[in-house]
Amino acid sequence: MKRCKTWVGILLLAGTLVSCGGGGGGDSPSTPATNSGATPPSNGGTPPNSGTPPNNGGTPVVSTPGRFEESDAAVSLSAGQWTPTNPNFGWSGGTAMQSSMAGATATFTFTGTSVRWIGARNEDSGVALVSVDGGPGKRVDLFARPNEIRTPIITLDGLTPGRHTLTVQVTGEKSAEAHSGSSAVVVVDAFDVEAPIVSHLQETDPDVVYSGSWTQDPSAAWSGGGVASLPDPPHGGARFTTTAGDKITLTFRGTSITWQSGLGPDLGIATVQLDGGAPTEVDTYSPARKYQEVVFKAAGLADATHKLTITATGRKNAASTSPKIVVDAFDVTTPGTRHQQDDPKITYTGKWTPHNVNRVWSEGACATSNVKGSRAIFTFTGTGVSWIGCQKESCSGVAKVFVDGAFKQQINNWRPVPVEAYQHDIFRVDGLTPGVHTLMIEQQVDTGYIVIDAFDVRP
Repeated sequence: MKRCKTWVGILLLAGTLVSCGGGGGGDSPSTPATNSGATPPSNGGTPPNSGTPPNNGGTPVVSTPGRFEESDAAVSLSAGQWTPTNPNFGWSGGTAMQSSMAGATATFTFTGTSVRWIGARNEDSGVALVSVDGGPGKRVDLFARPNEIRTPIITLDGLTPGRHTLTVQVTGEKSAEAHSGSSAVVVVDAFDVEAPIVSHLQETDPDVVYSGSWTQDPSAAWSGGGVASLPDPPHGGARFTTTAGDKITLTFRGTSITWQSGLGPDLGIATVQLDGGAPTEVDTYSPARKYQEVVFKAAGLADATHKLTITATGRKNAASTSPKIVVDAFDVTTPGTRHQQDDPKITYTGKWTPHNVNRVWSEGACATSNVKGSRAIFTFTGTGVSWIGCQKESCSGVAKVFVDGAFKQQINNWRPVPVEAYQHDIFRVDGLTPGVHTLMIEQQVDTGYIVIDAFDVRP
């Protein structure tokens, strides 16, 4: 059976990715490419915003939002060409399917104006063609240096209200950066209809505060693990403790939150509190090992600031060999629409590296610049916007932020080791007059990178 790469317990140092490896110089340590006034190139055409018009009587077509697993009746996999994925990872719904056979297809029929494919990215991943309603395909390269499962691959917004079919086709091709032994695998885990914005925050995020004696595990089995780039040490992966009373607190703004950990024969019991409420006990013991598993979720929250606290109890299931608690990552959802770094609404001037895949970026890639005067100008329609980027040792660029041409703030993105903020809300403004606006990010230094991962727009 072809499998996604396991990487269990192995420290993979993608060594001297002389970039913001997480944040920095992109696919190679060479001089960033010039991209004056142009959008970073994407991997192909954009699927058309086609679809079924309203019924003949003019009755609006109602979307059917939610998550649909790969096993759902609305999903069809070409016969004999897909196999189960590695069960040691926390796939959505517990399972996922994969293929590296050129021509293999997965189709998802849904009703709505937005759809998101949930899959996997790592060094074994290949290239897929994604299309809607038989329109032109968009090439999506799934190669990434960290091993990310149950991750958003691509979101297609602005479809005509009605019934659509999304098709994912395996090409059998792979990135030029992929190692010779990679299998060009494509994973279909789930699909989301009318999904909110998702930010996948690492355990190293500056909004995560630790109390006690936590230890770093940089294994590539964990989200964000197994990669490092100078001058950053290998601080990705997960953190763990076996000491009762050790805790972490994450301050976030959003409408739902998940805690991603693991399950295993040597894991223990923690309590989780949201906004100081009653604690919920979470037992992470399992006889079988599983990585990147969601062990707690809270939904239906107000779009406001919240605090999630995880406390190690020092207790364990009678069958477990240890009370160890692991903190790997968090998914925070917020209302609005996310525009990725290659969105045509973004204009880049100066010198940018358009396709950095060295860290856990939103939908796999970001744009970076370490050249003074380089600008990213995002034109949007809404009442609020956020710049999603990176802050850490090697992402030490300084940016000036302008809204509609007016200076708003200067931001130094440097953070001390071991802080590493990915998919982080760097700047946010709300209360704008409904209509068209611009947000401009301007690099102020020639040392240290700034990262354009995405922009979030609130209507």
